[in-house]
Amino acid sequence: MSRRRSDRGFTLISVLLAVTMLTIGLVALARTQAVLTSAESGVSSRSVALSVASGYVEQLRGRDPWTLVSEAPVAVNGDGQPVAGGPYRRSTIVTLDQANLLRLRVQVAYPRGPSPIDLTSLIYRPPT
Repeated sequence: MSRRRSDRGFTLISVLLAVTMLTIGLVALARTQAVLTSAESGVSSRSVALSVASGYVEQLRGRDPWTLVSEAPVAVNGDGQPVAGGPYRRSTIVTLDQANLLRLRVQVAYPRGPSPIDLTSLIYRPPT
């Protein structure tokens, strides 16, 4: 029985082509994994910043409204505690909207974040 050319097996060119395609696929997969890891890190930092901001808003809401004042940016850690060189920066802006209504704004900037987390709350301030 004679063998035809198509029955002999793979050629060197087809093997090289297959290896090249496999390499391109693996490089694309590695790049995708790197992008996902970077995105996960950003989401984690944003989540901690949101937790710091909401915790501080609740802490301020528990204070006497007549004592609330704006605060300059302060470096804090992931628990919201002031720490020198902390990765997060928290600031507070208190404005008087009406005679008995305060607008409380807490901003927390986080590492590699494009814009800070910004939470706003309205607080009733009873007349004295």
